[in-house]
Amino acid sequence: FFFSFAIFMASSSFLSASAGVRLPSLWREFMYRSIVPSTITLVASDHNCGMTPTDFRMVGIFVLATPIIRLLLNTAVLRPIARRAVLTPSQRARKRIAKADTDRVTRFQESAWKLLVYTTFQIMGWRAMITEAKSAGLLLTDDQSLLLGLSDMISGGGGSSPRRTFSQFWLRGWPEQRCDSATKNLYAAELGFYVASIGMLLVWEVRRKDFAVMLTHHVITSLLIFHSWTLHFMRAGLAILLLHDASDILMESAKLCNYAEQKHSANMLFGLFMLSWIVLRLLTFPFVVVRSTLFDALAMFRAPPWELHIVEPGPVLAFHHGVYNVALLALCCMHVYWFTLICQMAHRAIVVPAMENRTPDGVQDIREEDEDEEDDAGDEEKED
Repeated sequence: FFFSFAIFMASSSFLSASAGVRLPSLWREFMYRSIVPSTITLVASDHNCGMTPTDFRMVGIFVLATPIIRLLLNTAVLRPIARRAVLTPSQRARKRIAKADTDRVTRFQESAWKLLVYTTFQIMGWRAMITEAKSAGLLLTDDQSLLLGLSDMISGGGGSSPRRTFSQFWLRGWPEQRCDSATKNLYAAELGFYVASIGMLLVWEVRRKDFAVMLTHHVITSLLIFHSWTLHFMRAGLAILLLHDASDILMESAKLCNYAEQKHSANMLFGLFMLSWIVLRLLTFPFVVVRSTLFDALAMFRAPPWELHIVEPGPVLAFHHGVYNVALLALCCMHVYWFTLICQMAHRAIVVPAMENRTPDGVQDIREEDEDEEDDAGDEEKED
């Protein structure tokens, strides 16, 4: 209901504006405030990191545009590339292609789409990160070496720990931090993408073994992005998005190589992906990011949780701060679950062949095994 109402509000406002028809101001205010309660907006304006009605409409536009862009890219670009990468010339010349090969083409398209999206978000994210780091005083001047400055910030240079440096980055100036347009554009694009991905996962994409976990992940991620925006926690959210998108780029790249039968490249990329997962999602995310959002935020608020207020009326900050961090901890649990699957994939692809003195196999996504077995069984029944 929440997502349906959000889409309705954004689309109706956008369409009415396009047609030159202004909705009654009272109705527009009701629609916006019913989704974004005034007690957690922190007096959002164009001069801080809060979500304004304009930002909210932009999210709705991205929700509507994402499946359209994906459909156009699939038809014009990704499907031809997938057929050329996955199928042999003789297979492409056939009128009917085996279901197993058709499934590989479909999966290649899905991974190519996600790789394109995550790479775009990573580029947008680093541009926003550099701007926000300068605003937080962690990159002092434009003449300062960018590489050295970022290295100093990530490693906690100057005697500071990475956690303390991260806390300075996302808490300094809260709640009236000035956000660059690059940050808000990234947030609107990411939120629109994940809300649209919920629907695409339900009706479009191939269902895998972790369908329920992936659906939960998309819902939690959408709520986290929305929640951090309304709480003016955009700098923390920016770091979280960058951590996750970096691993996703390597994962989708490895899957593309595997579908294209490039086993050596797939194994190399999978090794890098596994290393990035350990460093970024199992170590940096819980012990630097979540620890800071959980404890350092309370120290900044300088009051016991039951006395915290955002704006009157009511002690709402403690509740929303708790919800935000519970969702982050839920992501940590999902990361551990997915890491067990990653370890199983590595064991089957690398360890088992080494023990049997044979060439390592290509990494196979074990989430797809059930459907592959069903396809094989169906093919055998048709032959019988």
